[in-house]
Amino acid sequence: MTRVLVTIRGRLLNLVVHIILYAGGLLAVLPLLWMISTSTKPASEVFSFPIRWIPEQFQFVENLQAVFRTIPFATYYFNSLFVSLTGTALTVFFCTLAGYSFAKFNYPGKNIVFVLVLGTMMIPFQAIMIPLFLTVLRLNWTNSYLGLIIPGAVTSFGIFLTRQYLLAVPSEFIDAARVDGCGEFRIFLTIILPLAKPVLATLSILTFMNNWNDYLWPLVIINSPRYRTISLGLAMFQSEYSTQFNLLMTASLLATIPVLLIFFVFQKQFVQSMMSSGLKG
Repeated sequence: MTRVLVTIRGRLLNLVVHIILYAGGLLAVLPLLWMISTSTKPASEVFSFPIRWIPEQFQFVENLQAVFRTIPFATYYFNSLFVSLTGTALTVFFCTLAGYSFAKFNYPGKNIVFVLVLGTMMIPFQAIMIPLFLTVLRLNWTNSYLGLIIPGAVTSFGIFLTRQYLLAVPSEFIDAARVDGCGEFRIFLTIILPLAKPVLATLSILTFMNNWNDYLWPLVIINSPRYRTISLGLAMFQSEYSTQFNLLMTASLLATIPVLLIFFVFQKQFVQSMMSSGLKG
């Protein structure tokens, strides 16, 4: 009898946990579903009550055409892709290079410099925005890709993340490569980067998402439509007195595609890298 009660209690607890998890998942997905639903509606149905998840008049194609007709959306999309991909590549390369230096080399003042790098993580971006803008202005990088990419090419978080991961990489691999006559840069390219794939995947996802969603810095240095990014473009569907929610949600739906793609691509690579690392022991 006691065993039966324990079994029933365990099943009830398991059921309650699953209900809570499903409810939490539904709450997390609802905004996405509302965005998809709104992107298919005409403006007159956006705030209809009761809420119609499936519109009476399907208007996604018309909304899509209106998005590209209202603003140069393709230009903004390309700018965001170019800035995000280039910035991510530079950040991953330079942060891994710096992290490798902090993890595997010994030189005077290394720990002091690393502490200073960590200290910059506690400084909010708003505190350095004005001096950073003045620097970019003097370099004549406003309204340019350089101004959007270079200031974020190296991040203290990226250095910290790669350094902590590379500390666990056996130094024997590096010493053996040096004995075989490999130069330091070749060791970095052929040994360190392949072993660091999991942390590179993580850093790539975080950096791409940060670059793609960045709004404040492009707003500060860009006033030419030629260099506007997708985040600035989305804001153009809002005015002081009204917001075109159906067009805004259509544009937002398009804006989520690269983030989802890069997440799924690097997620697979992350899992494969972890499995291969485990097999190699």
